[in-house]
Amino acid sequence: MPRWTRRQVIATGLALAGCAALERQPPLKTVYGGARYATSPPPLVFIPGAFGSMLRDRASGQEVWPSSDPKLLFGNYRGLELPIDPATLEPMDDGIEAYAVFRKGLGRDFYGQAIDALERIGGYRRCRAGTEPPVADCGLYPFLYDFRLDNVAAVAALDALIQQIKRDHGDPDLRVDIVAHSNGGLLARYYARYGTAALPELGQARPDNSGARNIRRLLLIGTPNLGTAQPILSLLRGEEVGLRHIPAEVMATCPGTMQLMPHPSVPWLVDLSGRTVRADLYDIATWRDFGWNVFDPQIAERASARHGGGAAGARYVAMMREYLAKQLQRGRRFAEALSEPPGPGDLGVTVFGGDCELTLARLVLESIDGVAFARERVSDITGAGRADYEAAMFEPGDTVVTRSSLLGRAPGKVTAPRAPFESPTIEHSHFFCERHQQLSGNPTLLDNLLHTLFIDPA
Repeated sequence: MPRWTRRQVIATGLALAGCAALERQPPLKTVYGGARYATSPPPLVFIPGAFGSMLRDRASGQEVWPSSDPKLLFGNYRGLELPIDPATLEPMDDGIEAYAVFRKGLGRDFYGQAIDALERIGGYRRCRAGTEPPVADCGLYPFLYDFRLDNVAAVAALDALIQQIKRDHGDPDLRVDIVAHSNGGLLARYYARYGTAALPELGQARPDNSGARNIRRLLLIGTPNLGTAQPILSLLRGEEVGLRHIPAEVMATCPGTMQLMPHPSVPWLVDLSGRTVRADLYDIATWRDFGWNVFDPQIAERASARHGGGAAGARYVAMMREYLAKQLQRGRRFAEALSEPPGPGDLGVTVFGGDCELTLARLVLESIDGVAFARERVSDITGAGRADYEAAMFEPGDTVVTRSSLLGRAPGKVTAPRAPFESPTIEHSHFFCERHQQLSGNPTLLDNLLHTLFIDPA
């Protein structure tokens, strides 16, 4: 990286300050802080995305995510690893619970600006389910969930929250508004389409829209309706946090990881010529054949050592491979359930997202000395051919979620029998030049969000 002179730094700083001064933002307080709209909106449920709920030990109260800025910067968060029941190949309760919205860390806003805008400008007041709601103000109910776990399991808790809100307001016909970011939007969409119904082990999921009758408006911010490539990277090299990674073998214990991956019908891998590689992302054979995650000797060795080494470690690695196979298949069924064609009573959604950043959509497969590598950067490709890798790998998006995934409309050819996708039913879409983690605090997005919440329903 080139070293800059002091004069260059000062000149660049002045230029950036000038740009910032010219950047205009909507006067949210002026627009929404005065007279209220004729129709006051119903209670609002706010659902953060993956890593957006703070986690703590239920018994001791000690925070385990994010814990502190030094931990965010230098920690590896091995404590987030879920214990696995070897008999059922399901995660066991490790005593960790979600307890608050992740507002800010390492000087970066996550959901603090969004919560503040809803409260200070939108007039919402934070409420706790099971207590008397405010009389004059709208209620704001954050929905907190352990993002490591299965999304469908969290849906039951979401329904319980909404039913309690109805009882608190004394209105069994009350419909809430939902604002959901990223993975929170997938959770909310499943609830709208299937209510608390379990994900079928076999056969096709059939939406009955039982949750939709409890929702007035569903607003999705940066939701990967056709998945995202980021969880693949988490399973290959770990989840980037600060200057470290949550190890790949830890991420493999979290079912939520597999439920964020690209839709089974969307190409996710290309070869050195830029052609699509027909590899089933949700088939354990793909991971075994490529030697990835717990089939990677280095990752397997780490997992084995952490669980006793020797015979005990070998048994753990073998169990993890079976566990990964099971959770991959569940991830497939979850993605397919969300892309089923809408039926009567389907709830239309409003989506907000970014489309100004090159966003990874497909990895490049490169083999070196018999080892398969999935390249996430063009600069990492050593045997580059004549392919336009930037065009093959990237699409417009917000650095995590592509525009096409947000819209649930795959560009180009897909392998599904139904194409283009018919779900979700999008009523309105809004796009901004913003990165994924900062989307919920973008002032222009908040302007559109508040307007959508306060306008009279059609």
